[in-house]
Amino acid sequence: MRHSPAAALLALAAFPIVLASCSDITAPPAARPVADIAPPSARWSDPGTWPGGVVPAAGAAVVIPKGQGVLLDVSPPALRSLTVEGDLVFEERDLALSANWIVVKGVLQVGTEAAPFAHRATITLTGTAADPAVGGLGTKLLGVYAGGTLDLHGARRTSWLRLGATAAKGASQLALEGDPGWVAGDHIAVASSDFDPLQGEEVVIKSATGGALTLEQPLKYRHWGVVQTVAGYALDERAEVGLLSRNIVVRGDAGSATTSFGGHVISLAGSTTRIEGVEFYLMGQKGLVARYPIHWHMAGDAAGQYARDNAIHRTFNRCLTIHGTHAVAAEGNVCYDHMGHGYFLEDGSETRNVIVRNLGFLTRTLPVGQGVLPSDAQAGTFWISNPNNTLRGNVAAGSQGFGIWYALPTNPTGLSTNASIFPRQTPLGEFTDNVAHSNSRTGLNVDNGPLPDGNTETASFSPRQIPGTNSAPVVAYFRNFTGYKHTGRAVWLRGSYQRLVNATLADNGIGATFAASETFMQGGVVIGESENMGALIAAGFPIRGFEFYDGRVGAQGVTFVNFTPSARRPASALGFNRNNGYPTNPGNFIEGLRLIESNGVYLENPNPGKDGDKSAVFVDTDGSVTGVSGAYVAENNPMLVTPACTYQTAWNAYVCRQRFLRLSITSAGDETEAPLDVVRDDGAKTSLVGVPNNPKAANVALIPGRGYELRFSGAAPRHQRVTLSNMVAGEWVNLTMQFPRPPHIVRDGDTARPLAAAGSAAEVWSLAGDRYFYDAGAGILYVKALARTGRTTTTLAVDPR
Repeated sequence: MRHSPAAALLALAAFPIVLASCSDITAPPAARPVADIAPPSARWSDPGTWPGGVVPAAGAAVVIPKGQGVLLDVSPPALRSLTVEGDLVFEERDLALSANWIVVKGVLQVGTEAAPFAHRATITLTGTAADPAVGGLGTKLLGVYAGGTLDLHGARRTSWLRLGATAAKGASQLALEGDPGWVAGDHIAVASSDFDPLQGEEVVIKSATGGALTLEQPLKYRHWGVVQTVAGYALDERAEVGLLSRNIVVRGDAGSATTSFGGHVISLAGSTTRIEGVEFYLMGQKGLVARYPIHWHMAGDAAGQYARDNAIHRTFNRCLTIHGTHAVAAEGNVCYDHMGHGYFLEDGSETRNVIVRNLGFLTRTLPVGQGVLPSDAQAGTFWISNPNNTLRGNVAAGSQGFGIWYALPTNPTGLSTNASIFPRQTPLGEFTDNVAHSNSRTGLNVDNGPLPDGNTETASFSPRQIPGTNSAPVVAYFRNFTGYKHTGRAVWLRGSYQRLVNATLADNGIGATFAASETFMQGGVVIGESENMGALIAAGFPIRGFEFYDGRVGAQGVTFVNFTPSARRPASALGFNRNNGYPTNPGNFIEGLRLIESNGVYLENPNPGKDGDKSAVFVDTDGSVTGVSGAYVAENNPMLVTPACTYQTAWNAYVCRQRFLRLSITSAGDETEAPLDVVRDDGAKTSLVGVPNNPKAANVALIPGRGYELRFSGAAPRHQRVTLSNMVAGEWVNLTMQFPRPPHIVRDGDTARPLAAAGSAAEVWSLAGDRYFYDAGAGILYVKALARTGRTTTTLAVDPR
């Protein structure tokens, strides 16, 4: 039976986990180091090991009592259950263990870190969703309770690597970048190197000679395998190849494949879990909270615990979950063909976890209602809900949703609810050398944080020195990211004080867009098209490397290559977020750019219903694109153009030797501002429809030193807030607007010195912005907005007297 997330969370919170006393729960005994566990002398096969002298038969409920050690030297018949309160150690031989559920309160050991298991061990979890639940943890589980230790250490094998040559569709050979030591019979999975994440595929090795593999079946898709050199930059779009086979296997039974109800491993507070070199197959229970292949559940500080070099594949609910747990190491794992989010930091409280060189691909989204969370409909291969973690060298190699998703809640949710933790303002731990490619949605998405009910909302990541306060900002550095083969964006950042440093972005519909402020792309390369030509971006779509949006944002020292327009579609290094209704900052900028075989800019004609399009301008601080230091690039909108502008045909935009400001007008009352027209003193006009879903606000880019009339389509609002930003000292704008009554005007909040009335409009224009004139007969207000020394913004509060 499927349970709602809320109901399941309540159940988890309520179940008792009792070993001896309440003190055992609050201060559980530390698990014994593996080195302290002597090989048990009692053997499973020996009747003398068991009460009554009878070896457990099929269907038995077996308990290994505390203080008892048992060496598993045979493969028992399928058990109903196994409770390990003492020690159960697998002997070094081929073994299989099957049970409806296994609970570990002592030690379950298969190999050690110093001496990995060398034979084959298979643990199969059996049963159905209708079976009785085990202590609030469901069924078909391997549960590690307080005081328990799970040690699974398989043979050390190369977990994943990349191709060494391109493999054609229909080929039966693969050349790898090195010799991984893989052998005949191993199952491997090859990631997509094109736009379609479903081009990831599983094959079986027929024979292997070093890094040269012969496959038992031909490949269904082409997989790229060459490192390109583009304008002196190394572009690595080689498909990853992950090893799925391991000599230790934890799996669901065969029925799991048809029911999507596999086994699950859960480690609780006070337990110790160390897993390496293990294959997890047919694991996870679709749509059920806390039923994941590998899962640390509310375990607190788990320093020294890890999941390393494991293969987790064909799963029905995530791959690896870290929930309410800190300092876990997840390293070198392969997560392939899984439902919902893959590597999952669940609530937003999880910190100091080290997530390094993991591979995830063929991430499958689920319709809303079928996943654990509504966000599983846009599943991310990596779901990171708190920024204070280390992500280094990971690869999100093909998701039907997002690749790497920083999904930051305002405060932690679920069982970790805590109003004193602020993930959206927590400094970033580390983000270095990560890769995302072949994802249907954005490769690196920093936005869309979870709400308590599991839905997501727009989420700005704005780290502070002291989260939850208005303390000084802390810059978040996303370093050396590689993003390629996204029909949409490779990168989307929302928030403030973020840096995308030395990124390599290639073969994307859009390289990077920042819905942010004080957020910049610094260094690196953006490549429009490479030699890895597979599927094509939709005809007519204007591919671009960097998009301006919101602001202040910018690109510094970035190289753009191969943004060449064609008869099929426009292309440019720079552009604006398309069909944009929101205001952008005229201080958005570029500097130190290098263009190689690239059209610098392409701007579509503005959408009449989108005010942001009509005000699209940015400044070229050093002339690296326009050839003129300090020149602005402006949208093809007559309101933005003067004789100081030159039209660039290939850009469908103007280069203007003049500055731009932003005028924002907001009604402080119930009236609406929009629609309205803004008319320049030479008759140039633009019509504004207002900010989406907020007709009380409207914005437009203006040229300083000119006069503008605001013509409202309805009655003029009685409470106006007029703000001009991106100004420098001495700049001014003359404003003429309808107003219903004699006004009271306060500049920049200085209520002690409201503006005084002048005798005429001409007097206002001749003065330094400290007077206004109101024509009572015509109901027209004349006022000058002047930038004062030390201020880049001027605000006029206009209210009736």
